[in-house]
Amino acid sequence: MVTILVALGALVLLAALVWDERQAGWSLAAFFAAAVWHAYGRGQVLGSPFEVAMLLVVGLVGVARGYASRPRWRNWVRYAYATALFISLLSLRFVGAGSGPLPWTLIVFHAGILALAYISLTVAFLAFESAHAQHRRLKKTPWKATNSAPLMGLARLEEPYLRVGYALYTLGLLTGMAWAWRLWGRPLAWDMKEVATLATWVLLTLVLLERHASPRLRAGLWRAAYLALVFAFFIAPLWGGRHPV
Repeated sequence: MVTILVALGALVLLAALVWDERQAGWSLAAFFAAAVWHAYGRGQVLGSPFEVAMLLVVGLVGVARGYASRPRWRNWVRYAYATALFISLLSLRFVGAGSGPLPWTLIVFHAGILALAYISLTVAFLAFESAHAQHRRLKKTPWKATNSAPLMGLARLEEPYLRVGYALYTLGLLTGMAWAWRLWGRPLAWDMKEVATLATWVLLTLVLLERHASPRLRAGLWRAAYLALVFAFFIAPLWGGRHPV
């Protein structure tokens, strides 16, 4: 049933990409239902990366729908939908995966906070990529720039989501280290997921500090940081380790 719900949400998103970006609302219900159904089946809320991924998709689509009625923001909305579609399909590998019962405090103050961080950072990254593309467009084909979101609007979208996402990611990292210290006696280990998470935080710190760097340098930092984020969430768990999810 979980796979069917994800497939249904993905089909709705695909239809919105092809025909009308404003018609993605039903995908939110499908993805949220998939997360709830999975949590009910395992008896643990947010005890699996799949549920966190579903919340990321719901949050990303929800933010993008707020801009779907603005013609100049159509490209950014489509980027957001395409990213959400990719993440929803990639998350299927986590269906059925998870750990045993975890303390509710760990769920609320670690997994929940990181889920919100992923949403914020994804929105900020897509806003930056759209702004970077618009910057190149203004230099090479300025007559086409009138059909895309303005640079100022994209900057206003990126900046607050980056700040909030960074703060939440930092808090999620610290709560994870606190729990690791309590459970295993040390806050960090040579666990692939923990190393990748720390590396992501370092890159995000550079992105935040280098806001006035050259477009090429900032683009490189942003892309490295987001690729590290994706690696830490989707790929690092394949190496196993002490991290429960």
